[in-house]
Amino acid sequence: MEQRWSNVVIVLFWLATMTWLVVEKVLPGLQQGEPPNIRSVYAAADREPQVGWKVSWNQQDIGWALSNMRRISSGMTEVHSQVHLEQIPLDQVVPALLRPQVRKLFGQIDAESRLEIDPLNRLAGFRSVIQVPGLPEPLIIEGAPDNGRLKLHAEGANIPWLNDWTIPADSLFRDELSPQMTMPGLRVGQTWTAPLCNPFSISHSLMEVLQASVEGHELIMWNGTPVDTLLVVYRGDPGSAFGASRIPRGKLWVDRDGEVLRQEVSLFNSHVAFERMNEKESLETARTALRLDPAAGNETPPQDDEN
Repeated sequence: MEQRWSNVVIVLFWLATMTWLVVEKVLPGLQQGEPPNIRSVYAAADREPQVGWKVSWNQQDIGWALSNMRRISSGMTEVHSQVHLEQIPLDQVVPALLRPQVRKLFGQIDAESRLEIDPLNRLAGFRSVIQVPGLPEPLIIEGAPDNGRLKLHAEGANIPWLNDWTIPADSLFRDELSPQMTMPGLRVGQTWTAPLCNPFSISHSLMEVLQASVEGHELIMWNGTPVDTLLVVYRGDPGSAFGASRIPRGKLWVDRDGEVLRQEVSLFNSHVAFERMNEKESLETARTALRLDPAAGNETPPQDDEN
């Protein structure tokens, strides 16, 4: 009889333990879903229109940006970004390694990037071209995966950067000046690792690894309307020298459809904010971009009236 009751107690204890394990460890993960990765974010790239962004520096308007995702005939997905910034305080942006070559206090920065994703939704390549006043030629950063490692190469400035980094094959890789267009399927509590290419890093490294988390809901004003968004916060790796303070390195505000409405990045002691434009504003910005660089698009740039 005592043996029977011992068996009952053991079974009840096992059931209680398994119930706690499922409730505390398994169900939260199922409710949160899979965190964002390169597959989930760019799966619908062929349906995403061109998006314009208003760019501000410490709450002062300084320029614009354009983002575009498209699927090409080979099955590859290309993610393009073009950023135009004016009257930037260069001494607050350019890293110390480049400052001896930059003579102006204020200037214009133009940056273009292209992210290539193969038909299996794996990172296939990366290229970023940044023009900074005072440099004799653009700063070009290129990267390609090799056996699970992303190898970065920089040219255009004689800088001893560390160029070889390892990132997961499906990680959500991006560069500091490229706005993130979409972030679908977010749930409060999700966390993930976010590799970041940062040409304006205070260290000799082009790459940083940030920790991203969905920290809750936040109501913001966008396009004149209050919108409930999910707040994504990026912080430095707690194991690194620059991540120990856990001060946010960046933030995203994402609506219920997975569209990023606003994002912020930190450059040294300043904040650069990207505010998503509506469709009309995006179209006007695209026309402006074509006037500055007709080769950047396939449309005929608008002609000025000479009469």
